[in-house]
Amino acid sequence: MADEAIADLLRRAPISFVGTVEHLGAATMSGLPIDERTAVVRIDHMLHAPEALSRLEGHRATVQLEAGSDPLPPGESAAFFAEGLAFGETVALREVGRLPVADVEPHLTAAAERGERGAFAALKRRLEADDLRGHASAADAVVVGEVVGLQNVAGGEGAFSEHDPDWWTATIAVHHVEQGDLQPGQVTVLYPNSRDVRWAHVPKPTPSEYGVWILHATEGDLARLAPYQIVDVDDRQPLQSLETLRAPEG
Repeated sequence: MADEAIADLLRRAPISFVGTVEHLGAATMSGLPIDERTAVVRIDHMLHAPEALSRLEGHRATVQLEAGSDPLPPGESAAFFAEGLAFGETVALREVGRLPVADVEPHLTAAAERGERGAFAALKRRLEADDLRGHASAADAVVVGEVVGLQNVAGGEGAFSEHDPDWWTATIAVHHVEQGDLQPGQVTVLYPNSRDVRWAHVPKPTPSEYGVWILHATEGDLARLAPYQIVDVDDRQPLQSLETLRAPEG
C-alpha cells in the first residue's frame, strides 16, 4: 500500500524529500505570506527533484503545509511531496502530500545499493513504463516505420490564427505493425507542425526518422487529410520501447 501512495504522489508532485520541521509560523525568505501552516524545514534527504533542485539536501526551505493536514511540530520528520512556490536565495514549496519516513526508507536503501541518486528512480521508471503501455493500448495503431515524405496540408483551411496547428502529413513506410488494423506499407499521418505552446509538445516527424509511432484515428473533417494522427508527446518512441510495450504491467 505504501508504494501505491508513493506512486500517486509522484504523479502529482515534482519534488520530494525527507525533512525535519525546525520552525512553524516562519519562513526562510521575505515577501511570503506566513501563517500557522508555514514551516521552515531542513531537507535531510532529497528523494526526487528536477536537476535544478536536486542539490537542496542539507539546506532549509519554506514549506506551506497542505490544508487539512496536521502540522508537524518542530523536531518531527516526514517524507514531503511538494511543488515549487517561490525561488530566490532559498526555495518555498507547497506541500502536495506527506508520508511517514518509514514508508520511503526501503526505497532509500535500495537506491543506495544500486548506486542511484534518486530514491524513486526505479519506481518512476516503472510508472513511466506503465503509463506508456496504457497510452499505447488506448491508441488505434502502433507501428514501426520510417518517415519517407512530409507535406504541408494547412493551405486553404481558413484564416491563420495565433494557435493555428499548421497541419502537415507525414508518410511513414511501415515495416512492422505491433497493434492495429493495418498492414506493412505506407500510411499517412496527420500532425500539427506549429511550435505554438498549444502544439509544441506534439512530435514533429523529420525526413528518414525511424522509430515506433503510436497512432490515433483522425476524426471529423480532418479525417479527409489522413486516417491517423499523432497528438501526444509520447506518440513517437525509440525502437527499444517495443520491449517496454510488450512487457506486462507492474
